[in-house]
Amino acid sequence: MASEKIYTRCKEALERIQAFDPTSLGRVDDLGKSLNFAAAVQPAEAVIAIYRRIPISTLEDFADSQLEAILENANADFNLFQQILDFDASSGNPASTRSSIIQSITGRRDHVFTQLWHYVAYGVARITDTSLLETQARATIQGIKDEANKLTTQLNEAKADADSALAAIRAVASEQGVSQQAIYFKDEAQNQEALADKWLTFTYRFALALGAFAIFSLFLHKFAWIKPENYAETLQLVTSKVLIFGVLGYMLIMAAKNYTTHKHNAVVNRHRQNALLTYRAIVTAAENSGTQDIVLAHAASCIFSPQETGFSNGKGDSTGGSKSILELLTKGASKSGE
Repeated sequence: MASEKIYTRCKEALERIQAFDPTSLGRVDDLGKSLNFAAAVQPAEAVIAIYRRIPISTLEDFADSQLEAILENANADFNLFQQILDFDASSGNPASTRSSIIQSITGRRDHVFTQLWHYVAYGVARITDTSLLETQARATIQGIKDEANKLTTQLNEAKADADSALAAIRAVASEQGVSQQAIYFKDEAQNQEALADKWLTFTYRFALALGAFAIFSLFLHKFAWIKPENYAETLQLVTSKVLIFGVLGYMLIMAAKNYTTHKHNAVVNRHRQNALLTYRAIVTAAENSGTQDIVLAHAASCIFSPQETGFSNGKGDSTGGSKSILELLTKGASKSGE
């Protein structure tokens, strides 16, 4: 096994020359046509190609002497490339220096191959080793399976969370839908409250008018211009009083009846609004479907059953809800019997 120091230096040198761009050696633009190193680009590519055939992963298998051989050749070739990059055309005898460098690079490929071909061969053999490839493939497949299992677990957890969130959203949406329907009964209750207050005002006014006329009628015979002189005028005065009392009394009764009617409608609509807002909690608290059906029947009866108008003496059918409940109980008993 190689020492850590030699291994690190060899790895850095090999990575540096493998990553080197040989096209940068031409320097045609800055050195001109006569002194450029375009002829050194192709030989440099051939040298770098040999180094690139030595896998970095195989260096850990070599001994110190073998790593030093690779290190010396890599540093020598990189130093040769660096001479081209640092070449100055203004120095003494630049043409001779250029020719010497190009000649050195041209002969480097065969020399490097002679020195390193067995390392290249070992790297190729190691990379193409079927047993090693099989081991790596198994490790890769196992890693993929582990990652797939992990992702599957995460997806299942995410699906469970999503299902819970969806159920909660549906429950909230259902409750919101019921609450939105209850707003109609709330608006109607407010309208009926306003009409009840209006008719209550009319009731007070008609009551005051009736009382005022009753007091005023006590002193009608005291006025000389209206005091009856005979039986016919007395009969006419009494008839007028009765007619006025009757009209004012009828208006007072109608105003009071309208007040009680609208007040009753306001209370009924408030009750229906509360039934819509609270039925979900009652249904959720029910133990079985039969009980839930009975609760729903009660709520529907409370919400949709006809109400008294206040203008008729007839009473609404109070047996509808009981009939529905009896039918539900009968159905529930038949289902349980089956």
